[in-house]
Amino acid sequence: MVRENKINKAIKKIAILIAKLSVSTVLFYFLLSKVGTQTIINNMKMLNPATFIAAVGMYITAIYLSSKRWNLLITQDMRAKRLFSLYMIGSFFNAYMPGIIGGDAVKAYYLSKMLKEDNPTSCTSQSPLSIAIASVFMDRYIGFSALLSISIIAFPFGFNYLEGTPVKWFMPIILVAFISGSIIVFKFRLGERVKFLFRIYEYFQIYSRKKGVLLKAFLYSLVIQISGIIAIYILSKGISMNISFLSLLIFVPIIILISFIPVSISGIGLREGAFVILLGTIGVPSDLAMTLSILWFLSVVVASLWGLFEYLRFKAVLGGEVK
Repeated sequence: MVRENKINKAIKKIAILIAKLSVSTVLFYFLLSKVGTQTIINNMKMLNPATFIAAVGMYITAIYLSSKRWNLLITQDMRAKRLFSLYMIGSFFNAYMPGIIGGDAVKAYYLSKMLKEDNPTSCTSQSPLSIAIASVFMDRYIGFSALLSISIIAFPFGFNYLEGTPVKWFMPIILVAFISGSIIVFKFRLGERVKFLFRIYEYFQIYSRKKGVLLKAFLYSLVIQISGIIAIYILSKGISMNISFLSLLIFVPIIILISFIPVSISGIGLREGAFVILLGTIGVPSDLAMTLSILWFLSVVVASLWGLFEYLRFKAVLGGEVK
């Protein structure tokens, strides 16, 4: 019976992966057929290599800052350098094995092993796995809060960019939903009677009293999110696009959220479509918008290769395969 359940879960996972891959393939092919493969290649040939290297550097810098933020959210002392390695590993899995193993799951897995190894006789009520999962969740939660904040602050200044688009009120609606969901989860503590969730809520309770730590983590998040937008702006200049930084402050958070919709592989197809539609409202040609999206994705993929070396190193040191 147990074996049958495992087989069914594996089949279901493969089916979902195939479905997502199909969506990404269809969307990407449709967009590519509209703008032309050769046009995209020609646009990419225009790219100044220095701008691509700069975008890769911006991503790695953002990962380093993310590891510093994550360090603030772990109840036990950890070296930021080790967390940077875990972040790079997570980035590698997200970029190269999307839909198979999530980067956050990998980060939580290895962090829990590190916490257990560093404190083998710890008697706290929080298990290493609970701390790891809760810290990864809080790290993402604060990062998402910063992304929403940037979008909402920029919203009044760039309202004209959204005029006439189908996503005019998208971010305000997402903000209301985010705040409502946060109140329901944190105030009413859903699922608290489940032992594992109770331990995670204990973690949240500890950090809810550390306002200074949360504020510092939020400020880190603002810098991290803006760094990502700067990387896209740099790439746009590398292919001679005439686009304002304010427009990217408005559009990029929306594009990121659209790419998070779990119907494709790593947002491929959704992200390019969002770039084409949104940047098209301010006069950017479809081929340049799609080229910018592809270059941004490639900069992340190239930077994430670092994570492969970190993964091999961590496997050797800590042992065990990611499951």
